Amino acid sequence: MARFKSFLGSVGLLMASTIGAGMFSLPYIFKESGWLPGIFYILLLSCAVIFVHYLYWLVLARVDEKKRLLGLVRDRLGGVAFYTALVSIVIGLLLTLVIYLILAQNFGKMILPPPLDNYGAALFWLAVSLPLLLKLPRLVGAEFLATIFKVLIVLLVFLLGKDGLSVVAPVNIENIFLPFGAVLFSLAGWTAIEPMFEWQKKNGDSKFLSKLAIGTFFSAAIYLIFIIGILGSDGVFSPDVFTGPSSWPLWELQIFALLGILAIWTPYVPVSLEIKNGLEKDLRLPAFWSFAAVLIIPPVIFLSGFFNFLGAIGLAGGVFLALQYVFILLVSKKILALSGIRKFLANLLLFVFLAAAVYSVAHYFQ
Repeated sequence: MARFKSFLGSVGLLMASTIGAGMFSLPYIFKESGWLPGIFYILLLSCAVIFVHYLYWLVLARVDEKKRLLGLVRDRLGGVAFYTALVSIVIGLLLTLVIYLILAQNFGKMILPPPLDNYGAALFWLAVSLPLLLKLPRLVGAEFLATIFKVLIVLLVFLLGKDGLSVVAPVNIENIFLPFGAVLFSLAGWTAIEPMFEWQKKNGDSKFLSKLAIGTFFSAAIYLIFIIGILGSDGVFSPDVFTGPSSWPLWELQIFALLGILAIWTPYVPVSLEIKNGLEKDLRLPAFWSFAAVLIIPPVIFLSGFFNFLGAIGLAGGVFLALQYVFILLVSKKILALSGIRKFLANLLLFVFLAAAVYSVAHYFQ
């Protein structure tokens, strides 16, 4: 029973970190690129992130988790790589928190009464700041419970519009590369690997590969169910699902908003902890300043007028997350001395993520 509880806790933590803001861009992405490329990217990148997360888990086991990713990059790849990784990880994760605040503002308009409906981001920011002080076991329990609620609400959305793919073209050649950044952003859950590793050490459960596979593929299945449900509802094809016209009744919109709050609240905490721990352990910043950075920088960027949801998703996923996975692969190659099929796959994914980052930068500044 204890091992089963440990297994559920680890899978729940991975799913809570994975199922988040990215899902709200996926219906629009599927509509623009076609459902066939969309499904292809979800399957391909699911397998890719499972493999990279598996390597990172082996790295943590090899070094006994004495340092996190930034520290490992500095020790194994040198100063230039360290500062590049610093930008890609810290700024990329901070941008992720900004995306959550953008969505929180939209959710607030759907569920809060006037005049509070204009302060969705501020209220959300206050709510997510408190769990940063919680210890890991309590955090795992809260995220697992919230993940159950998210799955139930996604199933409801699916039942309301289960014929969604029939209204979307199979392929749109002009946008065939469009899904990469949004899908990677939606599936990337590497910030959960370190707390999962800690959870496994405390509970003595060694079945880490099955945890990674089940958590990732179940998250991908939830995304597909959500996409089909949204596209089959009433033609809401705006980039963030919310801003377009909708004929849904008020109770459906409010349930949908609840899904949104849960979807962005649960990953907000582990992403914030990853930034905080990286600043403390790898940059040796005092705890007060690292905590202040996590709390203050995202709302400052948001208040500066950064409201482009789809652009932020593409930039965070296609550039910063792709680079983060590049550094995980490079560190893994150094520490694990990969050979055979693992070395081949690692080199292939290095090329894919680097090419995607270059393409995303070029596309963003067109």
